[in-house]
Formats: sequence, C-alpha cells, structure tokens
Amino acid sequence: MLAVLAKSLVIALVAGVAVWLPFAAIGAITGDIGLFLLPLALLGSFAVGLPVALLCFFLAGKELRRSPGTVFLMANCAGFVLLTSSAVLGDLLGLLMLGVPSFVAANIFAVLGWLWILKPQGEGSQG
Repeated sequence: MLAVLAKSLVIALVAGVAVWLPFAAIGAITGDIGLFLLPLALLGSFAVGLPVALLCFFLAGKELRRSPGTVFLMANCAGFVLLTSSAVLGDLLGLLMLGVPSFVAANIFAVLGWLWILKPQGEGSQG
C-alpha cells in the first residue's frame, strides 16, 4: 500500500515536470514566465491527476492489471474530457495551456502506472 502511494507520488511529480518542460523551453527562448508555470503544473498533477489515478487504481486495480488496453483507454478518455473542456472554457489558449498538458499528463500517468505499479502486481499474482 505504501509502495503504491510512493510510486504514485513519483509518477505525479514526473507528469508535472514533463508537461512543464515545453513551457520552460519556450520561456527560456523568449524570456517569458516559463519557470513560474512549474507550481501550476505540479498543482494540477498532484491535485487532479493523482487523486483520479489513485481512485481508478483502488476501484478497478484487479481489472486493470489484466488489461493494459483498458488503462490507456481510461487515460485517453479522461485526457479527451480535459482537452475538450479546456477548449470550451478557454478557447485556443485554454486548449494549448491546459488541455494539451492535461492530455499528456493523463497518458504519462497511464504509462508509468502500468509499468511501475500494475504490471508488476499482475506478474506477482500470476506466478
């Protein structure tokens, strides 16, 4: 249980930093506020992504261990909802600043969650 939570915290940190990196690169080139977006990216990752990922894991963990396709389908559906809601609420700027990073973060949660948490647990229960 604690191992899952610790790995989940690392995944949330990686997802937050990964979606911030393009903004940091653009900010370094243009001298913009790229560095100031890191807390926002981490807040979104820890306040939205982490609870959703843990809720999915604790409610459907046994089913998700058997089917990586379901994990990625769930992540892409959640990412699509965040993408479209950001586009509706914030037009093109909302789509680019919130929607696309949310979609990328959802897929990072899925990939790393599958590789670090679900797959090892599935292999341990089969053998």
